[in-house]
Amino acid sequence: MTSPLPRPTTTLLLVSLGLTLGCSEQTLNPASEPGKTIAPASPQSHAETTSTPSSDADTKAKTAETHNQPSDKASDKASDKASGETTKQDKPVGNPHSSEKRRANRLAGETSPYLLLHAYNPVNWYPWGPEALGKAREEGKMIFISIGYSSCYWCHVMERESFSDPEIAKFMNEHFVNIKIDREERPDIDDIYMTALSIYVTQTGGGTGWPLSMFLTPDTRPVAGGTYFPPRDQPNRPPGFLGVLKAMHKLWSEDKKSAEGNATALTQALRQSLKRQLVLASAELDGELVDGAIATLVNSHDTRHGGIGFHRSRAERPKFPSPPKLELLAHAASLEQDPKTEQKPATEVLDHTLLAIANGGIHDQVGGGFHRYSTDRRWHVPHFEKMLYDNAQLAGLYVDAFARTGQPAFRAVAEGVFTYILRDMTAPKGPFFSAQDAETDAIEGKYYVWSGAEVDRLLGDDAVVFRKLFGVVDEPDFEHGNVLFRAVPLQESITDTRQTEQVEKMQQILLKERTGRKPPLLDDKVLTGWNGLMIRSLADGGRVLKNPEYTRAAAKAADFLLTNLRNASKGHLLRTHRQGKSKLNAYLVDYAFLVEGLLALHQATGDKKWLTEAQKLTDEQITLYWDKTRHGFYFTSHDHEELLARTQNGFDSVIPSGNSTSIRNLVRLAKRTGDAKYRTYAKQTLEAFAPQMRQHQTRGGMGMSHMALALAEFLAK
Repeated sequence: MTSPLPRPTTTLLLVSLGLTLGCSEQTLNPASEPGKTIAPASPQSHAETTSTPSSDADTKAKTAETHNQPSDKASDKASDKASGETTKQDKPVGNPHSSEKRRANRLAGETSPYLLLHAYNPVNWYPWGPEALGKAREEGKMIFISIGYSSCYWCHVMERESFSDPEIAKFMNEHFVNIKIDREERPDIDDIYMTALSIYVTQTGGGTGWPLSMFLTPDTRPVAGGTYFPPRDQPNRPPGFLGVLKAMHKLWSEDKKSAEGNATALTQALRQSLKRQLVLASAELDGELVDGAIATLVNSHDTRHGGIGFHRSRAERPKFPSPPKLELLAHAASLEQDPKTEQKPATEVLDHTLLAIANGGIHDQVGGGFHRYSTDRRWHVPHFEKMLYDNAQLAGLYVDAFARTGQPAFRAVAEGVFTYILRDMTAPKGPFFSAQDAETDAIEGKYYVWSGAEVDRLLGDDAVVFRKLFGVVDEPDFEHGNVLFRAVPLQESITDTRQTEQVEKMQQILLKERTGRKPPLLDDKVLTGWNGLMIRSLADGGRVLKNPEYTRAAAKAADFLLTNLRNASKGHLLRTHRQGKSKLNAYLVDYAFLVEGLLALHQATGDKKWLTEAQKLTDEQITLYWDKTRHGFYFTSHDHEELLARTQNGFDSVIPSGNSTSIRNLVRLAKRTGDAKYRTYAKQTLEAFAPQMRQHQTRGGMGMSHMALALAEFLAK
């Protein structure tokens, strides 16, 4: 049992009141102004962030399902032709909100576009590292950490409102050591402190999300935290950030004992939550766990509008595609293709969902690709950022659906995603960029929406047809313009060849017009794991769709990663690359997702080179990440810096867990190489996580769906 947290003091309760807004699976509706929040989504649609978990397993599941392993404005990008990461944005990185010249802080030497956005804040920001941590210890100051990412809307709001404010910055600089973290570069740190916040709010109330704002002791133990804070106190709003800073400084100066007590209890609870139980006996691996996971997904289907994780009592909460869960349904659907199988529930749920998403505004109907999630049940109005990992996984699902059904709509959607990625998200030397922002000029979705008058002007007589097919009206519900969606479903209209050709011409006209607009800012850093996901989808797309361009693009990206994202001394993988610089130790997901991509390339090309590279990386992964005592893989390597806790996770988030993907890789390697050791590692990892999976499933959880898929593939032999 964990020790209960001390009853929050007035100060700690004050901090907890800030947990109202933030970018996460619970977020502000882009169509509403600040202060009007939408209810959080359900636990299985990335959601139940305000209820108290009943156990450590539930805490981990909840945390995994509400933040990435997985996701608000990137900075302008400096071009770097030498490194092959040239972007269309050629302004120097800096503060895009002001032309006033400001002195750079320590973030100016970083490569992360998100960190560089804050490089000219008056806040004396430090990156996470020995300098900042040493300063906190030497001066005995509290640490304030702010964790976000480039396409996080509320991260940018807080940057504009608070971190650019001279009065607030002065107080921060005098009384705190301030550290900025890009969660996409440092998911290990983000995971630890988001878990701490999740535990904290079970005592104080509130929710979780980004920006993650956390106050730490000088030795990095969490004391209290929140997400977005407005700059100053206002009636009927969360407490102002300046007031929170003053209250936390007063607590540390006048009642350090209470702060230390909260830090001790919260750290103990955090470590227990992240520590997987030791399994003393072999867990039974059987198909019932797989069947149960599939049934849970099927039973959560929104039978009207598609999607899974649906709860009728919370019908209007945000909806997420949840690719790791859909992938389990894709496996089940493949087994239902036997003509003797009369009922096909997984097939029905999956195809309904994929078509609903394809027809919705979450799908960019002009440029291809998918936005992050839908703010409404119908998939019509999205949160507009575009993430590489979403598009990689969804493209793979549509490729698989086409292979299974031959439905031309599935093929068209997959090809649209690949076209978008190769046009807008690929560097000249082959790797893929990370994300595109949701806003332009601080307006959510401005780049993507249309007025009726614009459509009429651009398309002339064809506008009547376009309006009918894509739901264009003169007074749209979304305040900034029409979010295009398929009013006539794609699977129906695509059968009319003549009309399809007409639509493609109209889409190109609109795309050309849109390209002339000021674009959302691009996060052009290259992340190894996310690139691995895209390599896999492109390789599968090239093989299934008979398009060698996709296969070549996958191979080019793989070669870039294998050559450039390596530690110079040891040759181990690195996490991130930008402007010719590769850095930071790779995480489990980087190895697992890249190996998965290499195995897909091997299947697509038959070239043994890819199998050899996959085998080498897997052997390296086992050496660096394997837990010899409890089995399974740690998220960080054995030579990683020591943090408050070392995580070992089997839960999915917006991407699959590193452990479930590793199992799938190990099963494939055992088959293709004939080396039985890989199957042994797969079995031991499954046995390590099976009790947790069974317990989680008993409670109706869906957070280990991808682990169930790994088990299904292991049992299939």
